[in-house]
Amino acid sequence: MRISKRFEFGLIAALYLTPYYKIKAISKKEIANNENIPYKYLEIVMKLLKDSGIIESKAGLGGGYMLKMDPSKITALQLFNALEGKITFENLNYKTAYVYKSLESSITDALKSIDLYELKKRSMHNEYYI
Repeated sequence: MRISKRFEFGLIAALYLTPYYKIKAISKKEIANNENIPYKYLEIVMKLLKDSGIIESKAGLGGGYMLKMDPSKITALQLFNALEGKITFENLNYKTAYVYKSLESSITDALKSIDLYELKKRSMHNEYYI
């Protein structure tokens, strides 16, 4: 299974915003430069995150993007749904549907159990494994 660049870049951008929650807005340019995300691609990702209510934008001097809610309340599943849509396997053969439905459920549960705050903490300490 491959994870899209859209989800990866969206997750990285949200993680970048995490320490600044309720402190200050961060520009797309800063995120793009510091995280090596193509600016045009980041624009698409940030729009999707904003449209889904995960981030908000601030206009004017010192403007940019901020998380709209506490990072401990934002799950990887919310980010995935905002960027990719609901996890689903379509056009299943009835003989194999159970496998894919089980996989959907497992992936959903795993992403639901990971919040931005915990993920940021782990990434700062290079803790990649559960």
